[in-house]
Amino acid sequence: MWHCPHCGALQAEAARCWVCRRSSTTCSTCRSFRLSLATDVGYCALDRRRQPLTGLELRGCWQGRPAAVDAPPNTARPWPVPGPAHRGFVPLEEVTFAVTPPPVLEVSPAPIVFVDVPEAPTSLFGDAER
Repeated sequence: MWHCPHCGALQAEAARCWVCRRSSTTCSTCRSFRLSLATDVGYCALDRRRQPLTGLELRGCWQGRPAAVDAPPNTARPWPVPGPAHRGFVPLEEVTFAVTPPPVLEVSPAPIVFVDVPEAPTSLFGDAER
């Protein structure tokens, strides 16, 4: 059993995928195929001229990718166990509210200071007109 490199469908060994009908030995599934920055274009690492490939080519130099290594067991901690069971509806009579008054801060008002300012000009582009 193997997974199709294109669509991921699990299937028996065959030349083509039964789901997407693509070949399992196209250049895009080769270990030497490298993607480029351009979309849907790649190249063969064994080709000295690095001619652009779409990945659908069938070449004689095809080599299968190495089998995926099994992932190490999950050593992360399990999800925390929730507290009491969730209840869908809670009547308001059963809910207790702890109401605390907000703290009162006594702030004295800042003194108001009046500053004598001479009359400002009314024009931005020259002397004030009077």
